[in-house]
Amino acid sequence: MRLLFACLLLFEASTLRAQETPTASDSLFIVTFTTGPAWDTSKSPGEQPFFKEHSANLGNWHKEGAIRFGARYSDKGIIFLSAPTMTAARERIGSDPAVVNKLFLADVQRLRPFYYGCIEKPIKK
Repeated sequence: MRLLFACLLLFEASTLRAQETPTASDSLFIVTFTTGPAWDTSKSPGEQPFFKEHSANLGNWHKEGAIRFGARYSDKGIIFLSAPTMTAARERIGSDPAVVNKLFLADVQRLRPFYYGCIEKPIKK
């Protein structure tokens, strides 16, 4: 829970626009992934069907700039997704083979940050 709160507090310093009217490209969503009914608890993540395709999708969406941040916590995964509308966000997530085939269940909610910032990868010492 503290990780999620820290994420919200530190999210997107470079896009702070307190005085401006939001545009469609400013729509942010938080997507929570949980294991679905197709998840086989006797297999590792890499052995699950559609897991590699899911990972490739996330990587592509990140390269496109659609994923702003992603993390795992507990037995869940989250991404902060940029999309013009809730419908577009749900369509993108719903097209993922791991979601289509119920390896993961995905909950998509609008994200309304109240503190902005950025999260950087920690430097290993």
